[in-house]
Amino acid sequence: MNREESEPKLIRRADYVAAGGSLNEITRRVKSGEIVKVAPGVYAPSTIWAPAFPELKHTLRVHAQQRRLKSPTFSHYSAAGVHVFSLLGPWPDKVHVTECRESKRGGRSEGAVVRHRAPLSAEETTIVDGISVTTVPRTAYDLACQLPFTDAVAMLDSVRSRRRPLASIAELTEAFESGRNLPGRLRALKALEFSTDLSDSVQESRSRVLIHQLGFPPPQLQFSMNCDGKTYRADFWWKKYRHWGEFDGRGKYLSPRYQNGRTADQIVVAEKRREDAIRRNVDAFSRWEKRDLDDPQRLRQILTNAGLPCEGPRMLPA
Repeated sequence: MNREESEPKLIRRADYVAAGGSLNEITRRVKSGEIVKVAPGVYAPSTIWAPAFPELKHTLRVHAQQRRLKSPTFSHYSAAGVHVFSLLGPWPDKVHVTECRESKRGGRSEGAVVRHRAPLSAEETTIVDGISVTTVPRTAYDLACQLPFTDAVAMLDSVRSRRRPLASIAELTEAFESGRNLPGRLRALKALEFSTDLSDSVQESRSRVLIHQLGFPPPQLQFSMNCDGKTYRADFWWKKYRHWGEFDGRGKYLSPRYQNGRTADQIVVAEKRREDAIRRNVDAFSRWEKRDLDDPQRLRQILTNAGLPCEGPRMLPA
């Protein structure tokens, strides 16, 4: 289900009763697990809710709250969900809206809604799928000021991604440099400076920040090499040490696009042949998983055991 289909899939109590249904039926369907409460008086079929990724669940909450709120402008995480940002951390249960400073309700959070009070110019808002949201650059700035450095870099990498760019570095730079002086602004500017359009996942972004933090040399990203007649691409490449590095996201093996009709055994054999070909053409090969990022010393050991020099820990922007 894409986001354009989110609203029609929702079941609104008032519409349900108006169509001849009863409140008892809604209660029964909730208890049986057939539908799930998304917001007061708004439900989603469990067949839609259960398999949905966290960002889509959050966007469903945005759709659920849209008609309950008066002319809302969704912002922060909620705008990020509508714009389809990729985030490293969890998506919140509460939706976020920004209201102008003159609003009497601005800044007061209640129930499932977090309200921010701040000025919004016409150029900082847009309509996406019928929803009023802050623009991509404004949303990125608002979030970058709140997120830890690593999470902000991962978010900005996803916004800049060469595969599906949501905003240019020029647009982001203008928004960040002209933005309000929020707490975390300096960290946000540092995160923008560190960001790239060459990251293919938030875990690759996380890897890059951790590689820097641990004190390793900066790698070249998305480096292509011809190995035994085939071209392969490294997530990370250290030319001086001919060291090939890559984050091994297990999720890709479950993707129909990646499987391309192959069985699990065929994928394993193809990956083994690929790695063997690469190893014959480089001096060092390192591969790591999410669990190695969860324990940074594991990544440090993987890289140092493969001969990559480490200068020692570097401080990240606070």
